[in-house]
Amino acid sequence: MSESPFTAGTLPADDIAADAEQRRHRLFATADQLRLAGRGMEALHVLAAEIATSRSGERHRAHLLGRLAQTVALEQPTIALAGLREALNLRLDARSRSTLLALVATIAARTGHPDTDALLREAGTAHAASGDQSSARHLALARAARSLAYGDLPGAQAVLAALDPDSWAARADASSIRAERILVQLGLGRHQDARTATRRAPDEADVSRTGLIALDCLRMVAVGELPEAAALAVTALSSGSADLSGGVRALLVAVIGEVRYRRGEHDDARAILRTCLAEERWPDRTMWSLAFCVAVRDPALSAPAGLLTRIVADLHRSVRPLLPVPHVGPRLVRAAVAAGDTQAARRVTELVELVSTRTPVPLWHALADQSRGLRDGDPDALRSAVDQLRTTAARPALADALLDLANNPRLRSGEARDAAYEAAALYARIGAPGDQATADRRCADLSATPRHRPSIDGPPGGGIGALTPAEERVAEMLAAGATKKEAARSLFVSFHTVDTQLRSIYHKLGINNRMQLARAWERTRR
Repeated sequence: MSESPFTAGTLPADDIAADAEQRRHRLFATADQLRLAGRGMEALHVLAAEIATSRSGERHRAHLLGRLAQTVALEQPTIALAGLREALNLRLDARSRSTLLALVATIAARTGHPDTDALLREAGTAHAASGDQSSARHLALARAARSLAYGDLPGAQAVLAALDPDSWAARADASSIRAERILVQLGLGRHQDARTATRRAPDEADVSRTGLIALDCLRMVAVGELPEAAALAVTALSSGSADLSGGVRALLVAVIGEVRYRRGEHDDARAILRTCLAEERWPDRTMWSLAFCVAVRDPALSAPAGLLTRIVADLHRSVRPLLPVPHVGPRLVRAAVAAGDTQAARRVTELVELVSTRTPVPLWHALADQSRGLRDGDPDALRSAVDQLRTTAARPALADALLDLANNPRLRSGEARDAAYEAAALYARIGAPGDQATADRRCADLSATPRHRPSIDGPPGGGIGALTPAEERVAEMLAAGATKKEAARSLFVSFHTVDTQLRSIYHKLGINNRMQLARAWERTRR
């Protein structure tokens, strides 16, 4: 009778694969239990030790590396870095070591670690020697993260374009690849592309969607879908999902705090943001940078905690927190100016200008102009910011810029009044009644200023010269034959805003209808 494979000490290939899969499931369950118990270092050690000792084949190793990368993404940076460095002391094969080095470089790049470039070189050397596909993906993610830290969104986009999150080999890293791509799209102001990307992501059980949900919430905040953003963030935060990492939780808290402030619910906003203010250890506090940028608008929170100083220091390591929500940069400049901190205002403005230089798109040109206008009190820079933001989908940023323009003391009262009125109308449209009340108060203050009643044949300062830039744009379009609806669509304002400005134009020019407007406009342009 022939000897069976079992008595001979060998297993058939199918049985070897089944045994490896069973072992892998037990191992993953153990690692998850350790992580959920707050023992992340031990979870990483268990996975790394199996990678070092396993002889179950390439497929098993790929699964282990994928789960290790997912566990790293769910931990705080200090725990992830410490766990990976401990794992590198094990007797790993060259391919596994190159992947772990790339993971270390990725965390360093995302937190703005000063050793990032050296770690990238070490990871690149290890990958060149091993040729491992897993290390290639993580090395690309690390290089993209470094580009994002320096505000080079086109550079990050080029690196990420080479990665295919839909391939089987990249399945474990698909969420990380998609999340970085969406972050780039948000930074470039391609909000519709970002929305499409979050909707297209597969809903597989082993691919965490919570990070993509958080990014979709940031997109909603950026374009002014505030009620929807808050509802989705609250739902995700209260879900109790095991895949809700500290970083994702921090983004969701930032979204909820932002919406509550804009709605005027300051006590509720403070209540949720106070949970993050105690985090002072770097690099773990970098997860909360965006939440800090929300809290900095509230002196009751920011001044006692010295938030502005911490934020500026961390932004000089990495501008990543400025990228997904456009109005964050100018907000920091505004807070610094209000606090009389000219150095902080200058440093943040320089960082926004740096991103604008490396990412030359209208959105960042506008944010750089707005930051300069706030820092220098320059109304021309603020006007330029408003004009450029009209061409983007960043409605909260536009409303903020309009209110900044209205608050500029060097502006004519008529133009300031128009800007404040438009800001209030835009805040109302995006569901920000708290900010709308602020703009309405500015409108009331400006309305108390004595107004002139110029006529079309009046002295210098009257007639066409009395129109504000916003009114001039409306007058020019309507005089050329455009309807009020067409003018509103072209100028990215509401129909009500155009109608109000037209009444103001008629009053200033002493006319009553569109035909008189066309004649008056033609006379001034001869």
